[in-house]
Amino acid sequence: MDVSSSSSSASPQGGYDVFPSFRGPDVRQTFLSHLLNEFERKGINTFKDSQIKRGKYISPELKQAIRESRICLIILSKNYASSSWTLGELVEILESRKASGKTVMTVFYDIDPSHVRKQSGEFGMAFRKTCERKTEHQKQRWKQALTNVANILGEDSHKWFGPLLETLCYHYPITIYIMPSQRFSLLRDNEADMISKIAKDVSNELNFTPSRDFDYLVGIEAHLAKMTSLLCLESDETRVVGIWGPLGIGKTTIARAIYNQISRNFQRSLFMDNVKRSYRSGGDSDTYTLKLRLQREFLSKILDHMDMEIHHLGTAQQRLKYQKALVVLDNVDKLEQLQALENGPPWFGKGSRIIVTTDNKHLLEAHKIKHIYEVKFPSKDEALKIFSQSAFTQNAPPEGYLNLAVEVTELTSHLPLGLCVLGKALCGESVSMWTDQLPRIKTSLNRDIEQVLIVGYNGLDDKDKAIFLHIACLFEGKRVDCVTQFLGNSGLDIEYGLSVLVERALISILSDKLIIMHRLLRQMGREIVRKHSIHLSMRCRFLMGACYMYHVVANNIGTGAVLGTTKVSLTNEKVLSGMHDHQCIIFCRDMVDKGSKLAKLIWDGISVLVLSMFWLLRCAFLSIMSMPTAAFEHPFWKLKKRLSNLKPSKEVNCSVDGCKELGDISLHIS
Repeated sequence: MDVSSSSSSASPQGGYDVFPSFRGPDVRQTFLSHLLNEFERKGINTFKDSQIKRGKYISPELKQAIRESRICLIILSKNYASSSWTLGELVEILESRKASGKTVMTVFYDIDPSHVRKQSGEFGMAFRKTCERKTEHQKQRWKQALTNVANILGEDSHKWFGPLLETLCYHYPITIYIMPSQRFSLLRDNEADMISKIAKDVSNELNFTPSRDFDYLVGIEAHLAKMTSLLCLESDETRVVGIWGPLGIGKTTIARAIYNQISRNFQRSLFMDNVKRSYRSGGDSDTYTLKLRLQREFLSKILDHMDMEIHHLGTAQQRLKYQKALVVLDNVDKLEQLQALENGPPWFGKGSRIIVTTDNKHLLEAHKIKHIYEVKFPSKDEALKIFSQSAFTQNAPPEGYLNLAVEVTELTSHLPLGLCVLGKALCGESVSMWTDQLPRIKTSLNRDIEQVLIVGYNGLDDKDKAIFLHIACLFEGKRVDCVTQFLGNSGLDIEYGLSVLVERALISILSDKLIIMHRLLRQMGREIVRKHSIHLSMRCRFLMGACYMYHVVANNIGTGAVLGTTKVSLTNEKVLSGMHDHQCIIFCRDMVDKGSKLAKLIWDGISVLVLSMFWLLRCAFLSIMSMPTAAFEHPFWKLKKRLSNLKPSKEVNCSVDGCKELGDISLHIS
């Protein structure tokens, strides 16, 4: 860049909008000054270098300015190549374009682009003079840079001045000689139009160039690298990529970041936010009508044709089959939504990319989407950094907060949604306030977090909801065979239900068949149970805690519907004597209990001496009994033949002892 202005620019936070590269004597007093004024009028922040000292090589300040600018505007003129400094800028700009996808725009001011491409004419003479006494390597770098920049389509001032001469010759078919001063006067109005067009194009390009909104998100570089690999942007095929993971993991954020990075490489681009909400807003219409309405919204947005009317579902294919498009379909939860918006590669032109975010893996597989990116939870260090950015607006906790921050981070089990929500809730609070808030965080689910997570639960059918709640209240951390055995006669399709919960990212099943549910989901499940039981206590099915268990039974509240109890320690036989329809009891610590229709008993750490043998013999319905191996050595076990349905289950490890969080929850399910 040659001297362009009387003022200089300090690097603003976030860099510059435009870095102009030009030869001062050619354009400084005329074209460039008017262009910079137009940029300023449009609020476009332009780099100016009037106080940078010039030398033999391009300065570090200029290199930094190039890297920090969103657009580089190269104004090529007759003497552009007469400066080694300007040619050095050009090389740096094109290297940045190659390395990071920097947007480069060109203006050919009073110069034929072919002269730049071939280094011919007056332009070539100036270039050859600059190359004197330069190494062959340096000359080749400059020649290649000039050839490459000439191939970038841009504004040509000759095309703005040419139509004016054609008009004059048409009306006055005589030879016209225009003095240089007159030529400038004639060009001035057309040049103003060209400047206006350039400023408009730059402004529009700024709206599409990648922003820095996602630059500082923890772990985003790794996510983008994996997504870029799956998208395989160098291929001409039309490819669909799914982003799958639990609610609150950051699927939409990742989709927005990759969309921000690559959308400018496509003829058409659209980020269709929350497809599920748009689809459901159609009310009780039939499926075809809902698809039609969703496709109409989609086409209106991607073609920038508002209130577009369509009459059949083939319209999208007709309008988009030759368009290279980037489409993000965010938060899809039904196959019909994909069928309405992306029903096979023929819908879009070569090189198109469609990204689908969902918490339902089965939906992606049913639509035959082969490329699926599973979003993993952040590491311990990443989780603490995410939380710190929300809670402290910095990457690490300040002095005095580290232990508390680590504890809160662990309570969220590293779910990004939980980290951000709790971080913002605690932001600005004192250490003592944090300490006071911890008990509530441990036992109650934040409302903002619950509103997001509950969506996944609401999308289940009734049987799968029941399995989810059983796991949340009783079976998290247990083996699959434990759940299958204890709920085998419940009428629930356990195997299918578990597969649904896995596909919806509500649970995961480890290689050793242990069922894992995220802590916040588990907390949500128990909160659902608690709320339902408050309003429908006559139908309560899980009693979590001795105090509430005693209250329900002693007051004859809904005991006939109780399905499960856990983490209890009772000595009053009257409490359990009324629980005649218990299907599943998980007992922890010493207790004495009795009943008549107990179906399953998990005996964990109960003292054999205080267990009433006579109560056990009254349990005619008892079919499964899991207890410590040592308990089978007790003399009373010789009387097991009196329990005709009983199947010893030493191998089923269904203990909940040690699940500290269960002790603080008083009631579950209805």
